[in-house]
Amino acid sequence: METVLQTTGIQKMFGTKNNLFTALRKVDLTIHKGEFVAIMGPSGAGKTTFLNILATIDKPTSGSVRINGKEITTLDDESLSEFRRKHLGFIFQDYNLLDSLTMRENILLPLALANQSVYKIEERTDKVASILGIETILDKHPYQTSGGQKQRTAAARAIIGNPTLVLADEPTGALDSKSALDLLTAFQTLNREYETTILMVTHDAFAASYCDRVIFMKDGCLFTELVKGDRGRKEFFEQLLMTLSSLGGGSHDII
Repeated sequence: METVLQTTGIQKMFGTKNNLFTALRKVDLTIHKGEFVAIMGPSGAGKTTFLNILATIDKPTSGSVRINGKEITTLDDESLSEFRRKHLGFIFQDYNLLDSLTMRENILLPLALANQSVYKIEERTDKVASILGIETILDKHPYQTSGGQKQRTAAARAIIGNPTLVLADEPTGALDSKSALDLLTAFQTLNREYETTILMVTHDAFAASYCDRVIFMKDGCLFTELVKGDRGRKEFFEQLLMTLSSLGGGSHDII
């Protein structure tokens, strides 16, 4: 299988020499093309720190991060910006849409910045909007739409450039149950029908139950993982809750 992401010995420390805090401890992770993976764990486990490193927002203290075969920890700012634009898609809890633009314009922005042809931009925008069920709101502005519609628009923007890896940080965190279900169903469609590789950090076991593999972090380390395999989503969900409970997560970590 084609390797999309490989981290080796990732460590991240904060503070000064006499007051060091180790957030990540030699984290090794491999994700292959077409996987839909979640990272879970109690608050303070290191999930967000790890995601920020993968998203090139932060750099590790030591270790290697290879995405699509490229070592990203040694890239300069200009090269990193280009790599991010070509290979990474981002979906965050707070949408990050521009209110001055229509939903269509928000979606196509990455392609416009990359100087793609008008034909390709229009074709790709219509395609991803159809996949995510937001065709009817393309000419509206963000303030005219629901939270679920905003998040699906953010997802469309993340995938329009056909990135190597989509990184999602608590994408259902601000959504009601129906909007969350719509988004997760769209993620499954992207993953299964278009082989989009997705890595999602979440506290929500319901959201994680839509994934093929769930990795648990504890105290800055990868603690264990569960693979759905042939199990149904409900059975997988219940096993995720049991694993979270054994990790010491509170109620806010599993709902």
